[in-house]
Amino acid sequence: MASSSGSAIQIPTRLPLLLTPEAVLLPGSTMRANVDSPRNMQLVRSRLLKGTSLKSTILGVIPDTKDPLSDLDPLPTLHRIGTAALAIQVVGSNWPKPHYTLLLTGLCRFQILQLVKEKPYPVADVEQLDRLEQFTNKSEEELGELPEQFYKYAVQLVEMLDISIPAVAKLRRLLDNLPREALPDIVTSIIRTSNQEKLQILDAVGLEERFKMTIPLLVRQIEGLKLLQKTRKHKQDDDKRIIAIRPMRRIGHIPGAVEDEEEDEDHDDIIVLEKKIRASRMPEQALKVCIKEVKRSMPPDCKLWQTF
Repeated sequence: MASSSGSAIQIPTRLPLLLTPEAVLLPGSTMRANVDSPRNMQLVRSRLLKGTSLKSTILGVIPDTKDPLSDLDPLPTLHRIGTAALAIQVVGSNWPKPHYTLLLTGLCRFQILQLVKEKPYPVADVEQLDRLEQFTNKSEEELGELPEQFYKYAVQLVEMLDISIPAVAKLRRLLDNLPREALPDIVTSIIRTSNQEKLQILDAVGLEERFKMTIPLLVRQIEGLKLLQKTRKHKQDDDKRIIAIRPMRRIGHIPGAVEDEEEDEDHDDIIVLEKKIRASRMPEQALKVCIKEVKRSMPPDCKLWQTF
């Protein structure tokens, strides 16, 4: 059972272990984990589906460690740092083979002290590594300007996104309501990062080290968004210059008038349309029919209309 006093979290000293080789759960974040290996399946059936409340069962989520395909095989070396978590949802299915999908919420870091047993699922004695009340009481001299610097970059990132999107609005509220010291894990789990980078953040037990590692990830995301926005703006400007919407030719126009100088542009429109059709990669026979129809239905004096 986890006890709570304000922001305090106290986890058991012995935890069943869920092995997640392809995902990293950080404290304060949520992720879905697919469970189909023998020991992980036994853990779900024994600890989560035996009539006990999900909220009363805390799991130790161990990243970067693969559960052997057979329970007869020994466990590999376990990653020493893990995340204590609650399984807030369990969904089972028999297709294409029996498996469970868990929705996990990370609570805090822990360190494996000793593996107690390997079967039917691994259990270990653990030591809790981080507590929010400890972070909150850290002196400003100890962390310097790192928390405020991180907060400013995080706010800058959010302001570059669409605040009408629920996830973005939720992140903005978290930035304002959570202790600054709790933000690196949560923000790292949201921005574009690799599993290896998340693993490095998980292993950063010291708070100062964690801030120093996550700030460059934030800056990289901000610079990437700036470049993307700049590229999109240039593309829109190019489209405006290249694509012109021309008026329909008046019926009964006088030959030799100014409009006749645009005859070649009509032909260019057909070529552009053909290129778009060919780029769609449709089957060869369908492509031939489509091109034939375009040429048949486009008289020389007809203008293409495009709406954007």
